[in-house]
Amino acid sequence: MKLVGPVRKFWHTVASNLEQIRQPPIEQWEVMKDRLKEKYLPSFHRTHLIDQMLDLRQSSSCVLDYINAFEELI
Repeated sequence: MKLVGPVRKFWHTVASNLEQIRQPPIEQWEVMKDRLKEKYLPSFHRTHLIDQMLDLRQSSSCVLDYINAFEELI
């Protein structure tokens, strides 16, 4: 894992806290991503992305462009 700067310090704190309360370390990628999103992804940004996804329309673009835009928002 190549975390740097404040993110590395944050993750070290998460790991240390889990160790202190005798919980297993986070070893799954999805769980790690969720923890990092909780810390670094503002809730308004998430809401904005969901709104964009709900407003997404294929209109005149090809299906592949629509799928790519949808996946990017996800």
